[in-house]
Amino acid sequence: MDYKSLEEILLSDKPSVLIKKNEKAIFNFIPDLEKSKNFEQHNIWHVYDVYEHILHVVDEVPVNIISRLTALFHDIGKPDAFTQDENGVGHFYGHWDISKKIFLKFAANNNLDENITKRVARLIEYHDIRIETMSDEDIKKIIKDFDEEDIELLFLQKNSDLLAQNSIYHHLLDSYEEQRKRVLNIYKTLI
Repeated sequence: MDYKSLEEILLSDKPSVLIKKNEKAIFNFIPDLEKSKNFEQHNIWHVYDVYEHILHVVDEVPVNIISRLTALFHDIGKPDAFTQDENGVGHFYGHWDISKKIFLKFAANNNLDENITKRVARLIEYHDIRIETMSDEDIKKIIKDFDEEDIELLFLQKNSDLLAQNSIYHHLLDSYEEQRKRVLNIYKTLI
């Protein structure tokens, strides 16, 4: 497996099928992905193990390399961030930072384009951000390096991520749309 082969898989109509078909080679190429297989999340938000969740998100996001790489790596750090509370509920505090570091190492090892690397890393870092609790000033700090396209990609990622979780939370998609509009309005004040 090499990056070009992975890219072809990611840009296919249903990457999860080809990822599973080439699992051994992909796990050799991205060892942290193998850690996510059968890694139960122990959390009501999740109905899939980390690996299956990742594959659902990869299938759901738009067919472009930025979105597909973001989806593949967005939760890859969860096994390393896992903790359980006294009730047995799983938590993954800071998994976005671990996932971003894993992606950046992968990008460096495979000489990924600097622009692609920067955009994917930023989307991984903010994919789980709670925008609804943030002030306008805090949002401005986060999106100062984004362009409008990447704001849209961030919300497509967030939507796909939510759709790959427990359906009892899918109603939150409506609030994501409101958040998207708010962020875009704030972004327009910066340009």
